[in-house]
Amino acid sequence: MEEGEPLERALARELDEELGMKAARSQPFMTVRHRYPDLRVTLHFREVTAYTGEPHGREGQPVEWVPLHELSSRQFPAANQPVVTALKLPRQLVIPPEGLHYQDVLAGIDRLDPDSQGLYLRQWSQSDALPELAARCRQRGVRFWIRDDAHLATREHAFGLHLTCGSGPSPRKAGEAGRQDPRDPEQALQNYPGILSASCHNEQEIAQAVEWGAQMATLSPVHATPTHPDAHPLGWDRFRALVEGKPLVFYALGGVTPQDLDTALHNGAFGTAGIRAFW
Repeated sequence: MEEGEPLERALARELDEELGMKAARSQPFMTVRHRYPDLRVTLHFREVTAYTGEPHGREGQPVEWVPLHELSSRQFPAANQPVVTALKLPRQLVIPPEGLHYQDVLAGIDRLDPDSQGLYLRQWSQSDALPELAARCRQRGVRFWIRDDAHLATREHAFGLHLTCGSGPSPRKAGEAGRQDPRDPEQALQNYPGILSASCHNEQEIAQAVEWGAQMATLSPVHATPTHPDAHPLGWDRFRALVEGKPLVFYALGGVTPQDLDTALHNGAFGTAGIRAFW
């Protein structure tokens, strides 16, 4: 990349020189900041939306198209791991507002775009209506998350299990070693095959999510929000500092809107999450 050269133009030039892809157009995908033992790197990943020509290694390098479901079995540098996860995820994580009737949630599911929006059933994870809501999500192809309960997430074939940071793994009492506790993150790791995510608000909770082996996290609140009026907002500078170098795919949550996606991308997030502005 030449000094002062825009990212899109630099990528288009490199794709032409290296792979024979002409007139490539791209948009931001995500920014990853990673600390290796001997250096720090900032990687600006972009999604190529159009090009002409047939990609091939112009300098003899191997080129291979790989199905998404095979990416997890491939070896990538540590800084690239969040990208492998992000390729499976929607850009928006939608949270239904409180106080809705379950029929309103069903209608809302029908309005979602399965390609770009996922659904976090935060308030509905312990509801009797959960099986019907989960069935509608599966029917529509909407990726959905269940809160804290690994058993329910597995039973309902949820795409993701979202854990609440701050409480730590549930303690086990003597004689309960064989008993399954759905709130226990350790058992969630053992029993749930989908995406494991966590709700984070500070550096300590991010570290807890990493210790649990989470692949993604919501980080909030970016801005002041009526949902949590007493919470101190992070702001984008603090958000960027907290996510830098962490092996998680982050969603910016709290006072953000779908229109904030580009800002979120440039501050280390992959997507945005919210309630009112998204529902």
